[in-house]
Amino acid sequence: MATLKDLSEHTGYSIATISRILNNDPSMSASEATRQRVLQAAEELNYAATKSRKGRNMKATLHIGVIISCPYLQRQTSYEQLWLANIEQVCKEMKVSWSELHFDPNDPFAARGSELDGILAVGLFHNAQINWLFHLCKNVVFVDASPDEIHYDAVEANNLAGMTQAMEYLMNFGHENIGYLGPCHTQHSPERRLGSDVLYGLYQDAMRMYGFEPNHWALSAPVDTLETERVLDSYLSKSRELPTAILAATEENARGAISAFEHHGLQIPRDISMIAFSDIVLHWPEKPALTVVQLQADAMCKAAIRLIHERLPGRSPQGVRSVPKKVLIPPLLIRRQSVMDCRAPLLLEADSW
Repeated sequence: MATLKDLSEHTGYSIATISRILNNDPSMSASEATRQRVLQAAEELNYAATKSRKGRNMKATLHIGVIISCPYLQRQTSYEQLWLANIEQVCKEMKVSWSELHFDPNDPFAARGSELDGILAVGLFHNAQINWLFHLCKNVVFVDASPDEIHYDAVEANNLAGMTQAMEYLMNFGHENIGYLGPCHTQHSPERRLGSDVLYGLYQDAMRMYGFEPNHWALSAPVDTLETERVLDSYLSKSRELPTAILAATEENARGAISAFEHHGLQIPRDISMIAFSDIVLHWPEKPALTVVQLQADAMCKAAIRLIHERLPGRSPQGVRSVPKKVLIPPLLIRRQSVMDCRAPLLLEADSW
């Protein structure tokens, strides 16, 4: 059976666009020709989720709603594609049927969720949206953010474990002068709960723990490629003081940095090493292949569905769980070509080729 990714490759449309068309999202402004092409491809390729919603080809153990909210408009499509692809694959493996939900600001209580066993809420949501979700279904699990761990179930990446992996990997290559590039928030309001917004504090803590100066080199830049390039380009025009390695809060920050460095005749990893925290999928040039701390989105989706199971009668031998639970999934360090041993400039990562 075909998946959303198969339909995307077949039609040329994004996973997010296809998902919204198949779910009859009223806010989707696709042309009728686009809708027909997607629906025809879904029928021709025997799209699995389409069939399951009709009650065929899959006996679902439960039915969940999925809603995704990314606060950064410039990365919304990539963010949705990553999570929708993983949710679809995980639901197929776990025999869970699912449908995508969309918040309607004009009629926030129009939708009904009486048939839902639970909801996966991926990303950041305002209080009004959270109230709407619980109006639909009392069994909500937040993924990639934790708005209130005292009251709500949540699954997040263990960013502390990710920061530790990145720091120790750079230290193994002789780096002690390690800088940070990305959002530099020192206090976190309720609207700033995503991983990229807490990394600066974790970076400072890690530098102190390993005995380094925590603010030796830190450049604040938003989660945006062009803005990061502009900020770093402005800095390089005034100063050439740089660390030997940089931790980028997101792949957008890393991409913008690489462009700015190239503009000033600097190369990764020859002149400076770089690791990025990755929570979306971007298409990078082959060289340098970026070393990343990669989110395990599939494991996070599986953990979230298990939390839904634990809240349902007759689903767990331990009985119905009533206490909120927060699950942390460690990210993985993917070693590629963007780190060089600063003690031996000609020595690249041994496993990068």
